[in-house]
Amino acid sequence: MDGAEFFFLFRDAEGTISAPVWRRWTLALTGLCLAFAAGWAAISPWTQRDLASEGLFSLKAFLAFAYLLVFAAFVLLAQISQYNLSAKRFRAKGFGAGWAAVWPLAAFAAGAAFWAQPHFFGLMPAFAPWLVLLAALAAFAAQFYELGLRPE
Repeated sequence: MDGAEFFFLFRDAEGTISAPVWRRWTLALTGLCLAFAAGWAAISPWTQRDLASEGLFSLKAFLAFAYLLVFAAFVLLAQISQYNLSAKRFRAKGFGAGWAAVWPLAAFAAGAAFWAQPHFFGLMPAFAPWLVLLAALAAFAAQFYELGLRPE
């Protein structure tokens, strides 16, 4: 992929694309986000420390939080790219490009719910983030069907 194609696909919301192009890059971006999330799930226990029994600095905790910064930056850029891809595809189908924000915003809401639930000290039930995740998956499935699978 050359620079002009990269700019057109991921950094610009103008134009139109076909369903196979949208589907291929959506699956690639989603797969990368899921791989990063699996990595975070694997190393996030390193961030739970007891300062009474451990030293002030832990290399594992430092590496986990450094990974979290990279993970957060990647997910933000991936969802911006996803918006640009979806805006092109919605435009090609004759819909408003603003609908492209539904899936990225639903994904961010699910992530925020999972982050917030343990910090709300019982105000948010433990099942609530799973309901938000279910709604985000429904938004993804509906958008994937509409933009990538539904016949024209």
